[in-house]
Amino acid sequence: MNEESQNFVNYSNRIIVRGFLCVVLLAGLLLILPLYMQNRMTRLYAKSHELSEKEEMLHREILLQELEINKLSSLESLSGFAEEAGLGLNQVPTKVRVVGGSK
Repeated sequence: MNEESQNFVNYSNRIIVRGFLCVVLLAGLLLILPLYMQNRMTRLYAKSHELSEKEEMLHREILLQELEINKLSSLESLSGFAEEAGLGLNQVPTKVRVVGGSK
């Protein structure tokens, strides 16, 4: 073989090796990509579920606080507190403001 044909063979061998490495790399990426996407989706669904649970917990907490507010502001609770404190609000009605009538 002369030197020119030897250089051509070396050059073509390098092209073949580079092409083969590119194909192997591309095939590896194509095989790994679905696994990566599946893992990413699983993490996103887990985070979504965690946030949903947190939202439900906060909603339950709000409802419990509203229930407590309603319980504390109910008339029975207020009258019970008035009796315990000795205010006697149920004994004598108290005028808060005058409605109607002449001046």
